[in-house]
Amino acid sequence: MITRYICLLALLVFGTAVPTQAADLKSIPDSLYPGLEYLLTIPKSNSDIEADQLTEIISFVASSAAESSMSMQDREKASGAFYAFSLRGDLSRVVDYVYNPDIPVYVTMPSSVRDQEWLDPATKDALRLLPKALDRGETLLVRGTEREIITPDANTGGYYSYNQDRAVAVFQGPTGPVLISVGCQTEPSEIGRKGCVVGEDSDWNYLYSNEKGLNKTGLGWVDSYMYNAHSIIVFVSDTSTGTIRVGSFKWLNAGWAKMNMVKQSHIINGIKRFTADFKGVLESTRLPAAQELAAMYRELKSDSVEALRQMVAPYLTAIEDSGTLSSSFKKLLASGQYLQNMNRQELVKVLLKEFLKQRLGRESLIRVAQVGQHWTPQP
Repeated sequence: MITRYICLLALLVFGTAVPTQAADLKSIPDSLYPGLEYLLTIPKSNSDIEADQLTEIISFVASSAAESSMSMQDREKASGAFYAFSLRGDLSRVVDYVYNPDIPVYVTMPSSVRDQEWLDPATKDALRLLPKALDRGETLLVRGTEREIITPDANTGGYYSYNQDRAVAVFQGPTGPVLISVGCQTEPSEIGRKGCVVGEDSDWNYLYSNEKGLNKTGLGWVDSYMYNAHSIIVFVSDTSTGTIRVGSFKWLNAGWAKMNMVKQSHIINGIKRFTADFKGVLESTRLPAAQELAAMYRELKSDSVEALRQMVAPYLTAIEDSGTLSSSFKKLLASGQYLQNMNRQELVKVLLKEFLKQRLGRESLIRVAQVGQHWTPQP
């Protein structure tokens, strides 16, 4: 009875299992694990990356069918899974937007990342060297530690904050440049807190509270954590076809009472959630130039907090009128407390996301227009 109850809670907390179970998935080849383990040492190593140790991984990703999933062996009590997808365009576009320190990560990962910050400013300077290294066909390895906060889970509303060591490398592969990003969580996350997905997840509208637990009836008591996570994402470009094959290897141990409640299907669903918006943003012909987005971000950050709050207020009014919120979030919005609690970073994020939505042709709750050096919301 207790076992059945725990399994039910696992599904409630970490998402409903998809029809394809781990038993139905093929496993990645055992011969890939030495290369994967080598990559997981890179974020804390002092050595340069050795591309010759990655030949088999690169070949595997390049040959994997798009939208295919595979199981992986557990690692440090963490469940593992692999997912592959394709991306139209060249690797310079990925570097210009995804690994550009002047553009926040949530621009290209809006349903996955709430915020991200490099803890050492020197890492940002190193990342600015990536475009030139890519153009010249050089090898470059950048290391750093980042603070990351993820968006609320679409089923439970829980969200997590944690630090992780990251390494980003570019080098030449057999069919064009290769980019590999490796992330290793350094310690358990902060306790899970209650957030909210407003409307459809694809609308990118989220609310956050500092209250511990999960925003789901009957599960508010759960003290959940991400205990450890390791991820490797490999971009293999083919310059002859103008496409990139992407492979995501991920291990995750999360739950409560030091029990891992994550199944391989949960990991695959999470990667699919990331992939849908990642592709939707980067493949859009309407995506503003990277320089334009960076300039907009700088301008928003330079405005006063009070001015930013005035611009965000109509957005929260639209959220409040949506009718899909829990009573606690309705109370926070109606009292004006939610708006007053928002810091500059959070205010800027809302406005930049809304601007991105309207430029991509997606439905936005407010229209943000640049007038001279000031930003104003328009109905």
